[in-house]
Amino acid sequence: MKAFVSSRISEHWFTELKNHFSDVVFYNWFENGLLSEQELEKKIEGCNLIVTETDMITGKMIRNAKNLIAIVDFRGTVINVDIEAANEKGVIIINTPGRNAVAVADLTIAFIIMSARNVLRGIDSLRHDLWTEKGRYWVYQNHQGYDLPGKTIGLIGLGNIGCLVARRLSGFDANIIGYDPFVSEDDAQKKGIKKVSLDEIFQNADFVSLHLPLNSKTKNMFGERELRMMKPGAYLINTSRAGVFQEEALIRCLKEGWIAGAALDVFHKEPLDSSYPLINLPNVICTPHLGGATYDVIEHQWQIGIRGLLEFMQGTNPKNIINPESIDKSRSRYKACLKEGI
Repeated sequence: MKAFVSSRISEHWFTELKNHFSDVVFYNWFENGLLSEQELEKKIEGCNLIVTETDMITGKMIRNAKNLIAIVDFRGTVINVDIEAANEKGVIIINTPGRNAVAVADLTIAFIIMSARNVLRGIDSLRHDLWTEKGRYWVYQNHQGYDLPGKTIGLIGLGNIGCLVARRLSGFDANIIGYDPFVSEDDAQKKGIKKVSLDEIFQNADFVSLHLPLNSKTKNMFGERELRMMKPGAYLINTSRAGVFQEEALIRCLKEGWIAGAALDVFHKEPLDSSYPLINLPNVICTPHLGGATYDVIEHQWQIGIRGLLEFMQGTNPKNIINPESIDKSRSRYKACLKEGI
């Protein structure tokens, strides 16, 4: 059995993988850069398994890999694998939902605190000698912030990340409201969240935090209408996907001061340079899409993805197979490969 791995490594789970595959070809894209399509095709030739984090796995690659059984994709949403071709071939795709949920939730909390306490403006004032120039009490006059207890924080999207944010916020004695059409009022209440409508969140929250996937229903879901509803002293936090917000409306809102500010980890154009409008606004915190950039995420994605693969190899069907219609074909090919020793 042969596997190709193109991912950052968790030593424990990499060893576990080698216990089940006699030939493991490893390529470190993180250190050496992404392979070209032709190079990748050569690497996966004859493989039963592909473990990827960033590579584009095309339909041609899948169709030409005659012994391919499974693809483990270290992503929550599979956007780099031709799912249709995998179904044609009968190749299962195992994803890793929640792999970076803790990391993104932590960054969200950091954004809320930084916004509430004007941390970025405080740092800038020191870098530009404004404290010494303006005097001792200038900071208190121009950098006053807010305590979080008693503030209302609205979470839009109550999946893994939204609920982790709510759990962290419970220690701040904040009022947590949320919206998610797929979560019942009772389930939200159990997480310490009062379920309300979208309009109620924008109208009442001191901080609106977005935790949505980007799809046909959520693309450009929010714009000027919702921003105009927000309190003048409110903040928008987005660690999910930039495409859920109409960017021109957001830029206009922040320039004209409809709300106090925003903290953003995602953008319509990535990577972006220093001329990007949002970067240069004094009431905006911007980070370069680093929500999932922790060392711990590597361990999490291997644990979720490889554990799912091993469950499949042992005869059960993990929940994170995104194309269950291919399970029977994949398992038949797996048994045949074992029998033939390939």
